[in-house]
Amino acid sequence: MKNLKHILLMGFLIYLGCDDSLDVNDDPNVSVFEDLEPKDLLPTAAFYTSEAHYQIAVDICQYSQQLASYFSPGTDTQEEIQISFGWRAIYLDALSDIKTLVLLAERDNTSTYLGIAKILQAINLGLATDQWGDIPFSEGLAGEDNFTPMYDPQQEIYETMNRLLNEAILLLQETDTSGLTLGEDDLIFGGDISKWIKTAYAFKAKYAIHLTEVDQQTAVTDALTHIANAFTSNEDDFQLFYTTRNFNPWHREVVLPNNTGNLSVLLSDQLVSMMDGTTFPFNSIAVDPRLELYGSLSEKETEFLGAINGSEGIHQFAATPEDDNIPATADLGTDDFYSSQTAPVVMMSYAELKFIEAEALFLQNGGNETSVGTTQQAYDAYLEGISAHMNKLGIAGSDSNAYITDISVGVGAGNLTLALIMREKNIATFLNAESFVDLRRYDFDPNVFIGLELPVNHEETLNGQWVRRAQYPSTEQTRNGEAVEEAQRSIDTGVWWDRD
Repeated sequence: MKNLKHILLMGFLIYLGCDDSLDVNDDPNVSVFEDLEPKDLLPTAAFYTSEAHYQIAVDICQYSQQLASYFSPGTDTQEEIQISFGWRAIYLDALSDIKTLVLLAERDNTSTYLGIAKILQAINLGLATDQWGDIPFSEGLAGEDNFTPMYDPQQEIYETMNRLLNEAILLLQETDTSGLTLGEDDLIFGGDISKWIKTAYAFKAKYAIHLTEVDQQTAVTDALTHIANAFTSNEDDFQLFYTTRNFNPWHREVVLPNNTGNLSVLLSDQLVSMMDGTTFPFNSIAVDPRLELYGSLSEKETEFLGAINGSEGIHQFAATPEDDNIPATADLGTDDFYSSQTAPVVMMSYAELKFIEAEALFLQNGGNETSVGTTQQAYDAYLEGISAHMNKLGIAGSDSNAYITDISVGVGAGNLTLALIMREKNIATFLNAESFVDLRRYDFDPNVFIGLELPVNHEETLNGQWVRRAQYPSTEQTRNGEAVEEAQRSIDTGVWWDRD
């Protein structure tokens, strides 16, 4: 794997090449572009896509109550957020590099690099539109030729995402005659084109299931069709691993600052309660064996306690004025699966795909938010999703089996519910913005999300309603105010596919 620091330096040099202050005879943009190959841009495109997932998730996972904040009011209490760093990571970093990658791939007539570029474009568009709704794309990357691009309606963005993925699949199925070979520059799959094709289908399935409120039958049918060609094991997971020199962003931006007193976020009581037997009481086990890999306790703590959202890091408020509040103890840890130095940022996994399959089959069988029972095929997908995630985290077979066979989890096809499917999907998509998509698709229904409650100190202007989107960054409001004004909606208004 290439040194990411070298990769970022290359991106920085490209940026410097665009500085108008450079007084040279040759156009630096042309000379730099002519010296580049697709292999120079693919690593940065993948890296920035991963960073964008972090920048979105660190805020959105507070909305979905996987994470809680040490401060109030703020994101934790469902204050209005703009996710400016996420917008920047998507538009100024990822999509900008991917645009150059597309140009290089077209110049060199390489179907492989062009196909991968289109997949990365679709993924970044999906990440953006699911948080903000209408976003710029058709005019959004013109640079100095258009500083005020129009915002494409989300429905059109979804059509664009699927078109890009379809084009990518066809391109990657071609024989690349360019003479260029994908290899170590592919930080995700190390040059395995078949896994990129599976990734395209996996994201098509993800985007299909997002549309259950638009047209449930079509959403379910499309999701199942795409799943048949997508991931088949954990080995296919779309993720980027970091190194001891280039830290995982959760480690870099959350763990290290928390350890030095610069507190930000920790695990929420909502998430911990799903895993410690509080919300879903276990019968023969004490706790979900994955919990100890999600967060860590300080040396002085002995009990794993999540924070009530909106409480400034409190696990339980004092019963009387004479008592002390009980503080939460569950921080993201130095050696935890998702937040160690070398941990992967998991952007799409086989486990998530199996839960999409379980949900699709459950709905196809006539299931709804309160129904009980489904087909054996749906139940098998549910169990496979749990097993896959346990294996991914390295849970011992005996512990995994004890969890899956507990009567609260291994309920049998006749007792499966959406609540069970969504509980497991929420756990498997930890630190992923997909958790907020699911909450909105099912309108924060407590029948589906057991134990879910509005945070304490909830944002007053929402009048008891759940937040459903982010606001556009202030930089966009300043530079492209007319387009933003037309696209802007209140944060309790759903995006196009969110028919609350």
